[in-house]
Amino acid sequence: MNSNLNLLNQGSVAETKGNARNAPAHVVRAVQQASAATGVDFAYLMDKAGVESGYRTDIKASTSSATGLFQFTEGTWLNMVEQHGAKYGLGVYADKINNGSVSDPQTRKEILNLRKDPRLSAIFAAELANDNKTHLENELGRPVGNTELYMAHFLGAGGAAKFLKAMDKNPNQPAANLLPDAAKANLNVFYDGTRPKSVGQIFDNFAAKFDDAPAQFAGSTTLGTIQPADTSSQPWLTGMRSAVSGKEPISTFTIMMLDSLAVPSDDEEEKKRSTGSGARDSDEGDQSSGKATNGYGMKVGPNLSAGSLIAA
Repeated sequence: MNSNLNLLNQGSVAETKGNARNAPAHVVRAVQQASAATGVDFAYLMDKAGVESGYRTDIKASTSSATGLFQFTEGTWLNMVEQHGAKYGLGVYADKINNGSVSDPQTRKEILNLRKDPRLSAIFAAELANDNKTHLENELGRPVGNTELYMAHFLGAGGAAKFLKAMDKNPNQPAANLLPDAAKANLNVFYDGTRPKSVGQIFDNFAAKFDDAPAQFAGSTTLGTIQPADTSSQPWLTGMRSAVSGKEPISTFTIMMLDSLAVPSDDEEEKKRSTGSGARDSDEGDQSSGKATNGYGMKVGPNLSAGSLIAA
C-alpha cells in the first residue's frame, strides 16, 4: 500500500469537506431525498459519499466489486435490496433474491446495475446506516454517533462492535492485535510506519473526519432490525456489509480510493450535460425509448413495474 496515503489526517478531512460544496447537483438531491426518507443525517451521508467515490455515481473499485456513489459491493447490494427494496418500488426484484442470491443471471445483472443510480445508492446507504445504528446501540447499550457509524461501515457492524467494546475496556491496546486481517488490508489505518496504533488513536482519527458529531436521526426509532451479533473474526472478508449478517468488507479499500478519486470538474459536468450522458439521473421517465422507468428516472427491467421509490 502506498506509504504516502493517509486518508485520516486533517488535510484530507478539510479537502473532503471542501469538495462537498462542489458535489454535483443530482448527487446533492439524491442524498437530500435519502436523508428525508430515512432520517439519517444529510451531512454524514455527504461526507461518506465524498470519501467513498468522490461523488462519482458510476465509479467501480479496482480492488473489489464495489460500485457507485456509496461503493456497494455486490453481496451488500443484493442484501439491501432484499431487505428494503419493497419500500422503494423494488418489490419484484426483492422477491427474486433469496439469502443474497439471484438464480437468473439477467435479473441479477439488472439489480446490480441499480447501484449506479445515485438516488438508490443513497437511500440504501442511509438504510444501511440505520441498520448499523440499531445493531451497534443494541450491542453497546448506548447511543452512537457518526464516528461509530463510519466504523461500522469500515469494519462491518460486528467488527465495529468488537472494536468499540475493546476501546471501552482499554483504549491503549494495539488495534492490529484485535483485528489482524483488517490491519493487513489497511496498514496506514492500523500502523504509524511500523508502529501499531492503539484502538483509541484509530477512533480519534475517524472522529476527526466526522468531527465526532452525534448521529442525527429523525425521531427515536430506527428502520433497521436488531440481529444477533456477528461472531466472525473476519467480517471484512465475507463480501457482505449489512447489519443483518453483521459482516461487511472494506468495500472500496477506502484508504486507497479517496487518494485516487477527484470530484468531477465543472468542465466534465458541462460535457456530460451537453452530450446528454446525464439523462439517467433525470427525475423524468425515459419517454424516448418507451421503456418503463421508476420514479427516479431509472430504467427498470421488464418484470418491474414503474413506481416512485420515495414518496413525495
